[in-house]
Order: sequence, then structure tokens, then C-alpha cells
Amino acid sequence: MKILQIPTGGLFSDGINSFIVEYVTAMDKSEMDIRVLATNNAEENTLQRVKESGCEVVSIPYRKQNIIKYFFKLFRYIAKEKIDIVHVHGSSAIMSVELLAAKLAGCKVRIAHSHNTICENQRVDQILRPVFDKLYTECFSCGQEAGKWLFGNRNFIVIPNGRSLKKYEYNQKKRLQYRKKLHIPDDALVIGHVGRFNEQKNHKYLIQIFYEFHKRYPKSYLVLIGTGDTVTKVKQQVTELELENYVIFIGAVNNVPDYLSAFDVMLLPSLYEGLPSVVIEWQISGLPCLISDNITNECKITSLVEFESIETTPETWAKDIVELKIEDRNINKDKIFKEVRDAGYDIDEDAKKLKELYESLYSFIK
Repeated sequence: MKILQIPTGGLFSDGINSFIVEYVTAMDKSEMDIRVLATNNAEENTLQRVKESGCEVVSIPYRKQNIIKYFFKLFRYIAKEKIDIVHVHGSSAIMSVELLAAKLAGCKVRIAHSHNTICENQRVDQILRPVFDKLYTECFSCGQEAGKWLFGNRNFIVIPNGRSLKKYEYNQKKRLQYRKKLHIPDDALVIGHVGRFNEQKNHKYLIQIFYEFHKRYPKSYLVLIGTGDTVTKVKQQVTELELENYVIFIGAVNNVPDYLSAFDVMLLPSLYEGLPSVVIEWQISGLPCLISDNITNECKITSLVEFESIETTPETWAKDIVELKIEDRNINKDKIFKEVRDAGYDIDEDAKKLKELYESLYSFIK
């Protein structure tokens, strides 16, 4: 059984690619040949994670650079390799590009997987919806809201953004080690954020929140993990607010769980999200999370998550951080793990179920 995973935005360190890597790493790949599509602009960090998972990386030109060339390269590859299942990950009907290439290439199982509750180019999305609905054979979603956004009243299957409990488990030794590495005092309060630098993640507002909090709590730091188009602007904002000594830019890393152990609170003031996998990871690590109320409450699988509106002032968010309950993560660990398992976000179980789905779909075409 040959399966091609296609992240439509390219192979970067974002939520969609994190989903793909977590699943293909945890999955029993016997009698399965899983490949992941990359582009010429693929991020080296994410490429390495895919290769380490035991999957082949397929490189073709980036869709946004030359969509015609991208389409025909993809079509020829699927046809030549006789791919059985194409699993397309995205946020809109623009996935029609990949789904059409797969259909014309003779692929009989074409999965459209919704990872968000909105998209950047809504006009193109609306134009393509009628075509899109005729191209996919199966529809998956990261959550109920993301599924309704893209598939409406059609039946869809929710595939949770499962995570390894062991991998994201809080580690006191790592906490001390990484605080030392970042030159952060043991008694400082550290706010963290993991996400691609783009308009959706609302980093400008995030920095304003930290600015207000830092005025109230000078012994505080903000650590930002990720890369992206807006990182230069954000660094400039940090300089203008004279926060250079307290805001740390990490870039893209393969060991996010190690850094999570060093943090105390997580912020996610996004403009929109589907069901962000990072919030699941943060909860597994026992971290209190303050997130935008634009984000679905489906991601609140423990008592660690609180919501706030991005229509309020940064001062309001700063006050909310002060009021967050920060518990002993070692003592709280077993309780959190049980809540995560009960909510269906244990990757070991989730990967088994996804493999069973693939096998069931494959059996119908053979």
C-alpha cells in the first residue's frame, strides 16, 4: 500500500507537518510505503524529522512559485509510482490542485484533511468549493469546527492531533539544563510560544502582551520557537520596546519538548486556528495556557487552558497571566496524562486507528 502525504503549504515546522511527523513516526508501517511530499523550499529541520520517521521524502517545485509546474510534476509522480492513497493536508478548497492531480493520475483514494477553521484566500476557496467537493473521496478533520468549516453538512472523520505522552512529559532535569542554556535564572517566570512567524499567529500582539506583563513582573522572559516571514518585523518591535534582553528567539528546533520543560506559561493569541496541536503538547507537559477565544474550545482537554479575546487590551492578557494557577508539574503529571488519554489524544492509540482506516480504504480498491 503506497501512501503519499501532502502538506499543501510546504514542508515547514508548523502544525500540519507536526501532525504528519507524529503520526508516521508512531505508526506501525509494516506493509505500508508512506512518502511525504516536500518542495524546493523545505525546511531542513522538518525534512530530517520525516527521514528519521522512516518515510521517503519526495521533492518537487514549490506550489506558490510555479503552480503549473507543481501540478504536472505531482500528477506524473502519482501516476508513475501508482500511489494508492493521497492524503492532502490543508485549510481550504485550494487542495483541489493536489486532489485533481491525484484523480487524473488514477489514484482512487483521495483524502482531504481540514486543519483550520478559516483560510487566507477565502475568495478562491469559495470559487473552488463546488469543484473541491467532487474531487475528494474521503474527508478528515482535526476537529469538529474545522470539519464543519470545510465540509459543511457532509460526514467527516475526526483524526485527533494526538501526541506522545512520554515525549512531551515534564522533565525537571531538562528544565534546569535549558534555563542554563538560555541564561535564564531558575526563579524567573518564563512565557513560551511555539508557532510559525506569520500574521495568523499574531506575534505583534503577543509582544505587546509580554511588554505589559514585564512591566508588572520584571523577572520574566519570553521565548519564541519557530521561523517565518514576519520574524524580522517582530525582532524590530522587540528592539523598539527595549526588550532585547528578555525576549529570546530560538528558531526552528527538533527538540521542542525539552524547551517546554523550561517554561512556566504558554500564550497563543492567534487570529484563527483549527485545533492547534501545540496546545495539546503544552497541556501534556503540564503548562498553563492562555489562548485566543477565536480558537475552538475543543483543544481544552484539561483544566490548564484559559481563553481571552484578542479584542481586549494587552493589559488584560497581562493580568490574566498573573491570575493563572501554576501547579507543581511533577505532582500533576498522572492526572494530566489520564485527562489526555480520556480525550483521545494519545498518539499510540490514534496512529493505530489511522492505520486501520488506511487499510480499510485500501481494501475497497483491491
